[in-house]
Amino acid sequence: MSHFLSLSFFKISALLLFLTLNANATEPEIILLADSNATYRIDTYAAVFIDSSNQISPEKIVTKEFQYHFKPGTGLTFGYTPSAVWLKVQVITSLPDEQWYLHIPAPYLEFVDFYQRQDSGSWDHSSGGYYRKQSEKKISHTGHVLALQFDANASSTVYIRVAGKGPKTFPLFILEKERFHELVRWEDVAYGIFFGILVVMLFYNLLLYFTLKHINYLLYIFTIICTLVIFAAASGYGGKFIWPENPELNFYAGRMSMGILTIFFAIFTIRFLQVRQYSKVMYYALLSLIPLGVIANILVATDILSSAGNNLISLSTVLYMTTGIICRINGNKTATYFIAAWTIYFIGGLLLTLRNSGVFEFNFWTTHFVEIGGALETIIIAFALGDQYRRYKKEKEDAQMLALKIQQEATEELEVKVMVRTEQLSKAYEDLHATLEKNKEQTEIIKNKNAELDAFFHRISHDLRGPISSLLGLSFLAKVDIKDQQALDYINKQHHQVERLNQIIIGLINLTKLSHSELPKEKIDFEKMVDDCIASFANLPNFGKVTFKKNINPDLEFHSEWTLLNAIVQNLVENAIKYSSEDKPYVFISVSEEDDDILLAVEDNGRGIPPIHHSKIFEMFFRATNDASGSGLGLYILKRSVDRLRGTVDLKSEKNVGSTFTVRLPRVAEAG
Repeated sequence: MSHFLSLSFFKISALLLFLTLNANATEPEIILLADSNATYRIDTYAAVFIDSSNQISPEKIVTKEFQYHFKPGTGLTFGYTPSAVWLKVQVITSLPDEQWYLHIPAPYLEFVDFYQRQDSGSWDHSSGGYYRKQSEKKISHTGHVLALQFDANASSTVYIRVAGKGPKTFPLFILEKERFHELVRWEDVAYGIFFGILVVMLFYNLLLYFTLKHINYLLYIFTIICTLVIFAAASGYGGKFIWPENPELNFYAGRMSMGILTIFFAIFTIRFLQVRQYSKVMYYALLSLIPLGVIANILVATDILSSAGNNLISLSTVLYMTTGIICRINGNKTATYFIAAWTIYFIGGLLLTLRNSGVFEFNFWTTHFVEIGGALETIIIAFALGDQYRRYKKEKEDAQMLALKIQQEATEELEVKVMVRTEQLSKAYEDLHATLEKNKEQTEIIKNKNAELDAFFHRISHDLRGPISSLLGLSFLAKVDIKDQQALDYINKQHHQVERLNQIIIGLINLTKLSHSELPKEKIDFEKMVDDCIASFANLPNFGKVTFKKNINPDLEFHSEWTLLNAIVQNLVENAIKYSSEDKPYVFISVSEEDDDILLAVEDNGRGIPPIHHSKIFEMFFRATNDASGSGLGLYILKRSVDRLRGTVDLKSEKNVGSTFTVRLPRVAEAG
């Protein structure tokens, strides 16, 4: 009972002292700690002194005039000032038996020193900070914690010095010891979930990598590792548990991992979104991040610019988002996941940056949304990788099922036809056998006649080239010497017709070569072949307007008849240039492999071919329009060349939209 009375008297005395001190408007407010279940945020009760010299000692700071702020909600916001910030906090308590902690939950503060005056007049000093060892701290924590000491009047005055080059935006809290430990437990659980998500995603992608052996998963694993290291350093958990006596690792592990993260994620983005196919500009922009990551790490390691990693992350985040948007606009559906992931991460980083700069207040969202964004970004990208794998797998399974279904239907249909035809063949066999001998003689006669005809055809084609070449030369000389405009018009018309006849003769000569030449096999350099073909058409009228795009797999190993393959590329590229669009014409040439086949595709946005002509364009001398200047042999020669290589050619075309020719060539087929 006496203890209760003395405690009540003490509470009344403390309350009167609190009211008396706050009656003086020129002094800072003194916080009354009266509820052990409350968390007191005391930002607005702290008096501030800015030490631009960074040299004032605790003995001298008590003589300085502090500034007192009483604006609610403003918080302690000093941005990236290089000056040391001194804070003066005065509190009293009506619960003297409780242990109170002053807590600064800002792990990134580089140097934090707490000073409390003892009854003897000496200073009790506690240290904390990003660059301080855990053994130097009286209370081990990811942030900065001080156990408050009270005098006989239950009051306590604390001087806090915050120094360093980093951002100085932070809150101040006072709470009872048990409530503090409860808060720490919740923080540990939350960060445990966060780091657990990253670790789970790491092993998830590691499993996919070992299953599929795809380099994209390995690249993403490295980005997750870098993210783990960065957040371990930034949150203070790395300094508390992993390298407690090597606080310099907070700096190097966190900031240098940013440059490494940028390099790996740039390479991952290029491969994951196939950026080169969708945007050359963003492809080279992402490539530039690789040397920038190296430079940033050098600047950080040498302490020339310690914020180089942060600046690079800000730049690269914008580039990643822009790349995703451009790839999505150009038709890459996977980019949707990419945009969502980096938008969330960008918002978190933006909130954190604006908070550190003093624009936003220090609260849960401005502090921890970057971790939320980092976790969601990691999960979304991992799911995107998994979705990409599932989509490829489903497409392959659908194609296999379709092929199996077609095969089964064809087999059933074939069995029926075989039964019907077997009977017919049995009846026709005797008649056929009787005529075989006669047909054999006739076949030999036809073969000899065809050989004579081909020889004559080949000879007459070569004989015609001489006069035609002479006519072309004479018309060229005539155009030089004759000045009469009407005569020149006639000569130009004559030259055009002779040139057309010359193209027909050249096509016929090439056709006889394809029919009777034995062509050697050699290793095909598709890159050189395509470049040479494009260069050979530099004299065509529309050549200068056309934009050429290529996507050629440099690792292809293919041996074939060079002459046949060159004839295929020549005819496809020439047609694409001749019949190109008037508005931003382009020709896109791709060479890739699918299963055991080589796929050669030439796409343009030219005049296109109406569907009514698709079945006839490979016929000899066929031209889809009267405006065409060709001989009508190009696509016929193309088809003959593809047939000799045991391949197929597919056409997708629409009038005034463009055409895509796709040639599929088997690796193992012999020329026919």
